Amino acid sequence: MFLLVGCSSQEELLFEELPKEGWVQDQWVAFSYKHRLPEKEVAIHWILRHDDDYPFSNIHFIANWRNPKGVEGTDTLSYLLAQPNGKWLGKGLYIKEHRLPFVERFLLDEPGVYQFRVRPAVRATEKLVADKTLPGIHQVGIALNPILND
Repeated sequence: MFLLVGCSSQEELLFEELPKEGWVQDQWVAFSYKHRLPEKEVAIHWILRHDDDYPFSNIHFIANWRNPKGVEGTDTLSYLLAQPNGKWLGKGLYIKEHRLPFVERFLLDEPGVYQFRVRPAVRATEKLVADKTLPGIHQVGIALNPILND
């Protein structure tokens, strides 16, 4: 299920609801953004919503993007989600929301569909082994924020 939310700041938000069991580690979550306006730059953030059942203090992603001409890129990302004392860094009471920086300046240089994909890449640790499914993750989203050129 995709949810598109817009707001007065021109920020574009897209979300994907994950299964109740959690996020399967080899499952890509994909987002498509149709760009119709003249060239513009955006800052891109991943948005992660989870509860206290998420067993790690961090998360690793593999992210992929493609522009309308088919040019692709891939990156491996790592984010800290909790302080050393275990307190979550995200906002919210029951569900924690983290805005995770992805690309500081991404140029939407032509009209068409831009595709963004992300999947987890959490590895086993000495005391805790990452299963194929990461529990406690409810939603993954992407935020595209226009950069105003002065």
